[in-house]
Amino acid sequence: MKYDIIFYVAYPYYFPHFLPISKELISQKYSVLYILSDKQNSKLMQKIAEDENLNYEFGEEKLFDIDTKIIFFANAFSRANELKAKTIFLCHGTGTKQCGFDLAFEVNDIILVEGDYRFNKFSKIFSDKLDKLKKVGYSKLDSIANIDKNQKKEMINRYNLDINKKTILYAPTFFPSSIEKMSDSFPDDFKEYNIIVKPHYISLERKRYKNQQKKFKKWAQFDNCRIMGVEEYNLVPFLGLADVMISDESAAIFEFASLNKPVVINRFLKLRWSYFLNPKKLLKRMDKGIDEYRKIGFNPSTYKQMILDVKHELNDTKKFEIQRLKMAKEICGDVDAQVSKRIVKVVKEL
Repeated sequence: MKYDIIFYVAYPYYFPHFLPISKELISQKYSVLYILSDKQNSKLMQKIAEDENLNYEFGEEKLFDIDTKIIFFANAFSRANELKAKTIFLCHGTGTKQCGFDLAFEVNDIILVEGDYRFNKFSKIFSDKLDKLKKVGYSKLDSIANIDKNQKKEMINRYNLDINKKTILYAPTFFPSSIEKMSDSFPDDFKEYNIIVKPHYISLERKRYKNQQKKFKKWAQFDNCRIMGVEEYNLVPFLGLADVMISDESAAIFEFASLNKPVVINRFLKLRWSYFLNPKKLLKRMDKGIDEYRKIGFNPSTYKQMILDVKHELNDTKKFEIQRLKMAKEICGDVDAQVSKRIVKVVKEL
């Protein structure tokens, strides 16, 4: 069967970026197919596709077999220029990390970016390929722009939270991460609040992060704490629910700040021994571009300081508001629920 548009999903957490776009495409009578990797939790991806009523097939090789006009990628696919279809690169995360853009500009027909930060950066680096670059916003946030009180109440009931308490969202990345350096009593240190822990997919799925998984199990024993499993692949609903976010090196800080909500950025990180032995390796892994954006919120260097910073933000959200809104817009662009429409316009032009 022939499809107008294909979305290639290598990991479950790519769905939140693609779903708002495919819904808009379908509403405009385009035929859409999701091709799912059969290497990364295929059962979960199949469940998501069926829950969302999507047309789907498994296997990267299908990209070369199925007749289509355009294929979307959320990661840099080295063989994209071998495909018969036109290809669009939509990075699976926002922020200041490189995320494979060098390869994407080489092999893809269109590169979508969110805000001024990446647009200005890549306009200079790839000045000979400006026709490929389109600034559209961050599709992942389309579904949250109009979240209402009833939706929040439904989530509070679903996760058995206390409706009379404010909610803290801890959404760390997997490496380098602050998880291992967080206290075993983290939920008890904030017992007057709801705690939602939304780990990165890789923290939950890979054996090398077993110490992080042990920490989650300890926290889950506290009445006020909920640990989200891999089936909760979409961070967006929790962004809408929470009052403050704690993170570390995750670009989710910009997503949350785009909603004019306070973020606390942990600077106490667990590193592997190889990074101590080879500091240059750490510099390569860490994203230096994020440094100028750390003014978006508190940057505690210890767990004890983090407790004070989080409680400050819960009591007064105004301290970083000006920086938060300015910098989040530079990264994520406009949060106006119109990003998918702008992307469909790019599809039509292509």
